[in-house]
Amino acid sequence: MVRLTTISNVLSGIGLAVIGFALIFWWLQNSGALTINVAWLAWLAGAAVLIIVVAMSVVNTFTEITGFVHPDDKLVSNMFVFLMAIATILVFGVLDEGVAFQPYLYRISSMILIAYVFLFIFVYFSATITQGEKEGKVKEMTARFMLVSLLLGAVMSLLMVFVDWVYAYPGLQYSGAALVLGVFSVALVLLIVFFLTRKYEPVGQ
Repeated sequence: MVRLTTISNVLSGIGLAVIGFALIFWWLQNSGALTINVAWLAWLAGAAVLIIVVAMSVVNTFTEITGFVHPDDKLVSNMFVFLMAIATILVFGVLDEGVAFQPYLYRISSMILIAYVFLFIFVYFSATITQGEKEGKVKEMTARFMLVSLLLGAVMSLLMVFVDWVYAYPGLQYSGAALVLGVFSVALVLLIVFFLTRKYEPVGQ
């Protein structure tokens, strides 16, 4: 039986390609080569694929209906889901239908990215936070998390300043800011996934 992870990865690739074609169709429409709003239809198709992929990833990640799936496979699969979600949100702002929502779409994408960084830092320090004896463990965990939260707050604040600066940069329109945020998201996600997949963890079936 083909694993749900493989199907999800294939659909994510198709969805990203469809979202990319939506941008191409949008450019052709603006240049006058197309007279019908094919870009909007392509984006709708990509958004539909995203909904399907997210549902499959939830089943694959939080249940074992499809059997055992290696954590590395789940990590890589959900990386594609994350990138597809970011691309779908940002590209909608490029299309004519989403122009009025551009600030909100950019902020939503930014918060998703920042939440991803929060998760990575928290997972990285989770072993340090939760270690300790049973007696007084809650207080020890709280004390450790107080210090880790300083790092989390500093990193997340710097990221927020960066994405806000990109959006407000003179002469850089929404499409340019969305491109910068998209490239940054891809680079950051690839870095995090590469780092975590190289980190050895015993895995049992």
